[in-house]
Amino acid sequence: MRRRQFVSLLGSAAAAWPFAALSVCLQQVTRAQGHKVPFLGWLSSAPGSDPSLDAFRAGLRELDYVEGRSIRVDARSAQDNAELRALARELVRQQADVIVANGRAATRAAQEATATIPVVMAPVDDPYEFVASLSRPSGNITGLALQQTEIDAKQVEILKEMVPDVSRLAIFYYYGETYYALESIAHALGIEALWIDTKGSGDVERAFTEALAKKANGLLIVDTGALGGTCNMIAAMALARGIPAAASWRGDTQTALLLTYAADNAHLQHRAASYVHRLLRGAKPHDLPIEQATKFDLIVNLKAARELGLTVPPSVLLRANEVID
Repeated sequence: MRRRQFVSLLGSAAAAWPFAALSVCLQQVTRAQGHKVPFLGWLSSAPGSDPSLDAFRAGLRELDYVEGRSIRVDARSAQDNAELRALARELVRQQADVIVANGRAATRAAQEATATIPVVMAPVDDPYEFVASLSRPSGNITGLALQQTEIDAKQVEILKEMVPDVSRLAIFYYYGETYYALESIAHALGIEALWIDTKGSGDVERAFTEALAKKANGLLIVDTGALGGTCNMIAAMALARGIPAAASWRGDTQTALLLTYAADNAHLQHRAASYVHRLLRGAKPHDLPIEQATKFDLIVNLKAARELGLTVPPSVLLRANEVID
């Protein structure tokens, strides 16, 4: 195809077609000219702006990818599981070269949609749902894993250290998932676990009303990859009622969370970009072992502590990587 013909075709397409159709046209023309731009699908259940996606894109840039020129990223998100599955099937129909799945629900949707396109977990809290071996994953799935039960257990321990009176802990979790290993951990600390299933931002008020009805005096948010920005909403409601809240969600300095204990998400997403790079260069998923998170941060919010009338023990402050004041 000559350059003049290509420009003419592109101009006509831009005037007449919606963006999605134009994207397909660009992909087809690029293939016709013999230099296919790699196409990545990003799949997530996190609503709104996604810090994980921003960190992943930064990781691609560090590997010298230029979005729109040397790589194309199509980011899709939905909190509803049926919608997530539909988005995953659409990425498969569009012939994505790699699907990057942020969280357990997104990875499950990608797994159901394809057995051939490489899927990078970025990350998941239970890799054994998708692979039999971390050292040599089978099938088309590889990527990164969290020790989420250990992370959540650590949060319960630190919360109890900061607030010894916590005895009834409302555990907000994404509906359809299970986190019952926390039950025995909470019990060992003299805490009753109150399970509150949450479907997303539109369900927060109902879920919080349930927590109040159960007389919760502490709050933990798990599966923050799915609940995402709703963590800040839940924490703000809890703070207004004098209830200390913890999560592995990294809010900004305005967050109402009393504490955050989380894996270094930016580091994980940079590692996810490295997986994509190796897959695009010809590596197979089963040749890339699952990596587990190794960097963790403890963030303590002194502003929230003051509003709650709490004095943070020096033993906690000494361990903190960041203090919000």
